[in-house]
Amino acid sequence: MKKQIVLYFTVLLFTSTISGQEIKDFFSTLAKNNLFNGSVLISKSGEKVFSNFYGYSNFEKNEKINEKSLFTIASVSKTFTSTAILQLKQKGKLNIDDPVQKYLLDFPYPNVSIRHLLSHTSGVSNYYRLFDNAIKEKPEKVFSNEDIIPALIENKVPLSFAPGDKWEYNNVNYCLAALIVEKVTGISFRDYLKQNIFEPAKMKDSFLPKDRRIKEPNQVELYTYPNFYSTSVVNVQTLKETFLIDEKSNFYGPGGIVSTALDLQKYQKALFSNQLLGKKELEEALTPAKLNDGKIASFRIDEKEIAYGLGWAMYTTDTNEKIVFHDGLNTGLTSILMHNITRNNTVILLSNTASPVLTTASEVLKLIDNKPYKMPLQSLSRVYGSLLESGNKEKANQLIEEYLKNPSNYEATERDFNRLGYQFLRSQKTDNSLLTFASATLLFPNNSNIYDSYGEALLQSGRKEDAIKMYQKSVELNPDNENGKKVLKELL
Repeated sequence: MKKQIVLYFTVLLFTSTISGQEIKDFFSTLAKNNLFNGSVLISKSGEKVFSNFYGYSNFEKNEKINEKSLFTIASVSKTFTSTAILQLKQKGKLNIDDPVQKYLLDFPYPNVSIRHLLSHTSGVSNYYRLFDNAIKEKPEKVFSNEDIIPALIENKVPLSFAPGDKWEYNNVNYCLAALIVEKVTGISFRDYLKQNIFEPAKMKDSFLPKDRRIKEPNQVELYTYPNFYSTSVVNVQTLKETFLIDEKSNFYGPGGIVSTALDLQKYQKALFSNQLLGKKELEEALTPAKLNDGKIASFRIDEKEIAYGLGWAMYTTDTNEKIVFHDGLNTGLTSILMHNITRNNTVILLSNTASPVLTTASEVLKLIDNKPYKMPLQSLSRVYGSLLESGNKEKANQLIEEYLKNPSNYEATERDFNRLGYQFLRSQKTDNSLLTFASATLLFPNNSNIYDSYGEALLQSGRKEDAIKMYQKSVELNPDNENGKKVLKELL
């Protein structure tokens, strides 16, 4: 019997070591190819199997990322805001089908409920253009959550759609939800998170800062590509073009929480073991919301249908396993907490160079279950664009030819090439734009949108006859392309 037990644990240890080495090789390859710079934590069956750090928290000072490196987790924060609301619901302090007006008396839309906020089905306008006039009038002011409702009233902003009719991702929903938490509890949202989530989950390195624009000593610097054709990242502080409201605001609820990968694992464990929420409330958060017409509130990512519940996105794998997650994106930062409920496996990624964490997390879940997975690859459009920008058109064309023969070395998407072509076009780099769209038609010969975009670029460069051909091809591939039909009618 002792021999059997020893043999069992030897096999278990061997299997675990092999799996750990595979994960290590996976992330080492990503780091080598500049596809990941940040912090990783992976757990299997609820237990941590891999944790590591890659790259620099500060490139200028050569400071490396370590276990104490602090990351803003961006929209992963929405899961905390949802949890806070559902905790109050569990305690009988509110009903999520209550109208928002019951708690925020000046809120101008009587038919919007708390559920609409959490499920992104409210129809409330986003804040990016909401404060344009106020910023001009009060350039020194820092706008926060309490400024949103007065701005909606003052600008007489209508709802984008009837509550429950559509799904539309919107940070304002979660700003309002955080205000409701404060109204119901009588304490700041910051203190509520600390007392009811961070401390119970033993998250010692997590907090919501009073001013998110002020960094803590261990907080990472953020880096990003300055454009779609650059292959080197720059510090986001050097960027000239930013959303003005991002510089002039201190919103909380949709983002802002600062944490570590280890703390996020503690949060995940506490949440999914019903220490932070009861079983009923957790299931409600992880159940797809329904629209007024009975359809599921959802969106698409790379041809995959993603449902949205209350603060969580979710999908079902080919093997009928339920995956729930939320990712986050700020300029120079990406984050994700992805959890396989069926297997109790979790992937947590925090990156300060805006690494493609959603794709990476999905593939890691496959890897740790010994399923076939794809290694994330360098972006073909980015490498191609950098060659065009540096004047190496011949090498750029050669790269496309090589990819068409062997597409296994790069990742190529219609969306990336479309964005690259338009960025060249907006930057008055017309030749590069036309070459990009021409190459895209070779890569995606059956994509109507590419031909439509190519037609637009040709038209702007004065090549009317060539533009007509592209629009005709676009409409041929997609007879529902109303824009293409409209332009053709004008041209012909």
